[in-house]
Amino acid sequence: MDMSSADSHHADPSIDAFSRSYSSPFADGYDLDAERTVLAHLIAEDDPDPADPLFGRYQLFLEREEAFDHMQQAHTLRQGSDPLVRPHEAQAIGRIGQLGSDGADRMRLHTRDAMRLFLGRSVAPGEQGHAMAGGRRVAAALRALWSLSGNDNPYADWKLVEIAERIAGIRHANELEQQHARQLLDAAREKGLEYSVLQSREPAQVSLGFGSPYGYMIVMLLVELDYLVRLVRSTVLRDLMSSTEGFRRIGAAKHRCLSVFHFAVHCQRVLTRSELLPLSRLDFLPNADAAAAKRVEATRALLGVLPRDVFTGEREPRHSRRRVSRLSDAELRLLDSVPLSRDDAIAATAADALVQ
Repeated sequence: MDMSSADSHHADPSIDAFSRSYSSPFADGYDLDAERTVLAHLIAEDDPDPADPLFGRYQLFLEREEAFDHMQQAHTLRQGSDPLVRPHEAQAIGRIGQLGSDGADRMRLHTRDAMRLFLGRSVAPGEQGHAMAGGRRVAAALRALWSLSGNDNPYADWKLVEIAERIAGIRHANELEQQHARQLLDAAREKGLEYSVLQSREPAQVSLGFGSPYGYMIVMLLVELDYLVRLVRSTVLRDLMSSTEGFRRIGAAKHRCLSVFHFAVHCQRVLTRSELLPLSRLDFLPNADAAAAKRVEATRALLGVLPRDVFTGEREPRHSRRRVSRLSDAELRLLDSVPLSRDDAIAATAADALVQ
């Protein structure tokens, strides 16, 4: 008998009889996980029996497992890059530092109105009164809420959404005021009046360097308010608007800014209390412990009932540090089933007990 035919006759048929998968890293579709299940009895033994009918298949498994380990090591060495990339080229990605600012960002303000809104105002020592939150303070408060969003804190998400929406509304209102003032000035120009918008001979140059995008959200609000004040006072100077109306329009714009400023600081003070700092979406789940339930009730009493779309992540902040992959249908159903409102008396009692 021919030797090749004899070898073929006695070859172990189990070597080719392995499980296959379309997601296999091997060209022939070899499925490591499925084979691990099939060969579990041989893998579990310290000294597998060579007489076992699946022993040849077991040896192939060991070879493929070692080959897969080498694939993973090479993939890691290449930093997950294309196979054509050489390892020393791929490792350069780990040496790239974090993006940062050179500190050159500045805000130029021409009016004391806008500058005072940025600075805020504290109560003088020995006197009574209420402090005025300034832009710098509000930027820090928003950064704190932004950081809390990274802890999967749904109330931080909600307040960031709410504050950003309010700021967008204020900026829109200020834009309408600017348009009104420009229309008055442009109408005068068409009649022959040449003018320029008022500006300071020595505007304030404020260095920024904020560590969150919310700081720059406040900056844009202030520079636009600064421009609005300049436009309104330009129209008053040219007798296109009365002094009383100009004062009223500027006062209303400043009041809108202060309203959202104090709201942001209030939210930050509540959510950064030591008792509430650990708050996260896990606290709302049915298996949460008693301390988590108290945090939820206290926060609900202090800030209100959390909207469902924010809790489930359907509505998200403009900027968030929360990093959650796409939720499965089962996880979404679980979040949808969580009750977000409770009896007001129970919530008030929890708030008093936790944050007194």
